[in-house]
Amino acid sequence: MKIQRISSIFFIAIILILIWKSYDFFNPNFENKFKQNVKELDDNRNELNQMIRLATNEISNQRIPNKEMDLDDVSEELRVKMEDLGFTSFRFEEVNNCGQKFRFFFNVGEGWNQDNLNHVELIYSPCDKETENGFHSFDGNHIDILGAGGNWKILSDTDFI
Repeated sequence: MKIQRISSIFFIAIILILIWKSYDFFNPNFENKFKQNVKELDDNRNELNQMIRLATNEISNQRIPNKEMDLDDVSEELRVKMEDLGFTSFRFEEVNNCGQKFRFFFNVGEGWNQDNLNHVELIYSPCDKETENGFHSFDGNHIDILGAGGNWKILSDTDFI
């Protein structure tokens, strides 16, 4: 009798967890997910800025034919940092803003609420007004840009396609 009761409670708990996860998947609170991503960026700001220095040095010291790089194309130190932060690749553009040479776009492969937001990019963009802390832009469809301060912004595309 006691085993049946424990089994019933366990079964009910599993069903409730599945219902909660299904509801969260189909009705995500995007605003909350955006805030969580900005908080995660704040928590990892030192590592992200160190990653920018590594990527800048790597690009500056080599003649890189393309402007998109996978983890296999970078040094071991940069690859480990990118993997630890959940990135799969990055691309860069040459700019001359605020004495910085490059703008970086890091593609998220895991974490950063990607399961609900579908596509997430962390962008390092020197002297860009969109990087101001508290900035939020919505294109009317599925793309949100959130400023996180310190030349960082987060682009989220919530479209399932």
